[in-house]
Amino acid sequence: MFFSKDPEKVAQRQAAKAEKKQEREQAAAQRRAEADALKEWRSIHPAEKTMNTAAMLKLWPSSKRGVTALGPVKGGSAEFINAGAHKAWTATRLIAGVATAGVTAAAAGRKSKGAAVINLTFGNGAAETYTVKPEPAYLKAANQYVTAFNALAAQLEQEGEAGS
Repeated sequence: MFFSKDPEKVAQRQAAKAEKKQEREQAAAQRRAEADALKEWRSIHPAEKTMNTAAMLKLWPSSKRGVTALGPVKGGSAEFINAGAHKAWTATRLIAGVATAGVTAAAAGRKSKGAAVINLTFGNGAAETYTVKPEPAYLKAANQYVTAFNALAAQLEQEGEAGS
């Protein structure tokens, strides 16, 4: 006594399955098209890629087509203020390290000296300030970020003037 499947329900399930598959394929094609368009836009605006690369693992805003979560890059500006930010051994830490054969110094590490910040102003008037860790890699990334932000802002401004 085997039960046969209702052919109408089977056909409905297959139709629904085919429809979902088609929707997924369309969504994937749309995502690919958007990714290609973004890639094309970024090839014309290389400063955005540099800016986003510098922002990786930092808390600086990244951009997509010249717009960040805080506002547009166009009309904005960035400033990097490095007031001698660096890591340094202090006399107290050096003496403690010598007295304990380097164990204390290794445990305590170096102390941050100076300060470095990024001041960002976006095209919508929003402004943010970010503190930069006084380590060479972060200072270099901050400098790259600010340079790229300003370059992208200038390029978008020029494009806006040319389009008007």
